Amino acid sequence: MDKHTPLHLQEIIFSSSNPSISRSISHLERSGQLKKIAPRIYTSNLNESPETIIRRNLFKIIGHLFPGIMLSHRTALEYKPTSTGDMFFTYPSQRIVKLPGITLNLMKGPGTMERDTLNENLRASSQERAFLENLQESRKPGPKSKTLTIPELEERLDNIARSRGEQGLNEFRDQARHISEELGMQKEFEKLNKLVGAILTTKPSSILRSPLAIARAFGHPYDPVRIALFEKLFVELQQREFVNLPERNTTQLAFRNFAFLKHTFLIL
Repeated sequence: MDKHTPLHLQEIIFSSSNPSISRSISHLERSGQLKKIAPRIYTSNLNESPETIIRRNLFKIIGHLFPGIMLSHRTALEYKPTSTGDMFFTYPSQRIVKLPGITLNLMKGPGTMERDTLNENLRASSQERAFLENLQESRKPGPKSKTLTIPELEERLDNIARSRGEQGLNEFRDQARHISEELGMQKEFEKLNKLVGAILTTKPSSILRSPLAIARAFGHPYDPVRIALFEKLFVELQQREFVNLPERNTTQLAFRNFAFLKHTFLIL
């Protein structure tokens, strides 16, 4: 809670062991200025649904209710709930917590490492650690699964190669190797190593399933975001009318002069 803002003006208010704050919350709730939207959570927002309020203040709520919690597995890569409202965390104890519209899946696992940072109240697996976590076995399919699918992971690896280059992807793999040794996740690292090697063509590429990763392995990488932008531009241009400007450079001499002038002004 914000100590400098009156309780009735704060969107999220947490129950407190402080008797004075507890009495204030009870008084405001009885007077209709606050409403309880989840265990230990109140709000002064009387207009929007609890689901909307919880979603907007999600990370603040999680960090307050579960000190030491860490976003992990697919949540450490997506930073949002799945389509079923599931999120996945590493915590000292295992439990499932239901909030309006959100299910927090707390799994017992190794504590945070130096690179597992987010903010002072909430931690998150580093990208390398999150990839290793996503290569663990998962019994639940789809959005209920704690892990992304292999094709989804391949696309994320391709994105690393596209933005950081092959050297960046190799450095990513090297860092993942160190983390796997510290966490005892050598089995998961071997899976990652095969995927990276296949994308970089140092290992058989037949294991790849993502069209993006396969295209890179065959020497024809592409950026799907740029393709989507160009397709959008094409559609937009096709729907517009443009003034027909006649070609002025109709002779060889005019063409040469135009090329000379254009080159000169570009230099200047």
